[in-house]
Amino acid sequence: MPIASEMTAFDSAKALFSRYAESLQLEKRYPGRRLHERLTLPDRSVEFRLTLQLDRGDTLITQGYRVQFNDDRGPYKGGLRFHPLVDLEEVKALAFWMYLKTAVVEIPFGGAKGGIRVDYENLTLAEKERLTKKYVLVLGDEIGPEKDIPAPDVNTGEREMAWIMDAWRMHHGRYERGVVTGKPVAVGGSQGRTSATGRGVFFCIEEAAREMKLDLAQCAAAVQGFGNVGRHAALFLHQAGVRVTAVSDVHGAIRNSQGLDIPGLIRHVQEAGQVAGFKGGDSFARDDLFFEPVDILVPAALENAITAERAERIQARLVAEGANGPTTPDAIALLGEKGVTVIPDILCNAGGVTVSYFEWVQNRQEFYWSAEQVDHELRAVMVRAYRQVAAEAASQRCTLREAAYRLAIARVADAAHRRGAQ
Repeated sequence: MPIASEMTAFDSAKALFSRYAESLQLEKRYPGRRLHERLTLPDRSVEFRLTLQLDRGDTLITQGYRVQFNDDRGPYKGGLRFHPLVDLEEVKALAFWMYLKTAVVEIPFGGAKGGIRVDYENLTLAEKERLTKKYVLVLGDEIGPEKDIPAPDVNTGEREMAWIMDAWRMHHGRYERGVVTGKPVAVGGSQGRTSATGRGVFFCIEEAAREMKLDLAQCAAAVQGFGNVGRHAALFLHQAGVRVTAVSDVHGAIRNSQGLDIPGLIRHVQEAGQVAGFKGGDSFARDDLFFEPVDILVPAALENAITAERAERIQARLVAEGANGPTTPDAIALLGEKGVTVIPDILCNAGGVTVSYFEWVQNRQEFYWSAEQVDHELRAVMVRAYRQVAAEAASQRCTLREAAYRLAIARVADAAHRRGAQ
């Protein structure tokens, strides 16, 4: 196995799986099925060239990816990210985590992920649309409402999902709203989808705080990343009376020990494009956010943000992983030694895929729910999943992360076994 400094995100994902699967004794329970190997190899990995003529006449040549990791429990499901650092190993890791995530919250999907290696923010609007639609046309029949259903992720949102639905419609000659989730409500999206991941993070924090006997109204929090997940998590914490004292994004960080005005900060970011310059807080070094004297830390950006070096200096009692894979394996061990409670990503940020499932159900029925119903059902799913994980952790005397992995792996292994060896 690679040393920690050389581990890819996929190496880390497999290492955690192997660590937590060991006690399940999959080979003893399902002799001859080689389920450990089956569950750590993707069903299909697609890597392809994308060529885009830019508005100024130049040609952009880059790479696109789609990994369909496991569909033992249902159709492949997973987001689509457009970012300069996207590569196949990252996409495989994200698809791996997704099939575990859907198993933790017990929704009938598998796991997939996709991406394009591109500086998406610097493309024109017309270039963005052409690139997104070309991605769909290259994949062709690889995506569909009963096979593989994309959703938003880093640098994609409801606009891109509407483009994907339109490109799929043009390719197949029919409307099928359930081909993608995270769409605008006007074209079949679900109420509450945009805020779902952040709301799910908050529901998990509420449950953990209840167990830890933390009064949220007396707590302070720091949020790393102010994209869709971090922004909504910060807003829900603020509305619950938590002092959100520090926030960061890719450009910088701000803090206010008395608590930031989160609605005001959201308005500022919508206008300025970054947290820096907000008059209600003082700027400080972005990476120092992890070390703020807070009760709750929400990493809500990219993978491997919390390293062992950073974990040693974290003061928070509760870490809620709003991002996928934000904590390296050695940092996970250090936080455990320090007694920090960590709500793992495959549970904590599952609100997005849960409401994506609700959207898919609504699309198949062509019957749509109110925002209140969506929030009610999301809370029910997240609270049930958290309590199942917490009960497993208590009975096995293990961390929430190990408990979540144990439950997810056991559920997928059982489904794989029942489907047969072929």
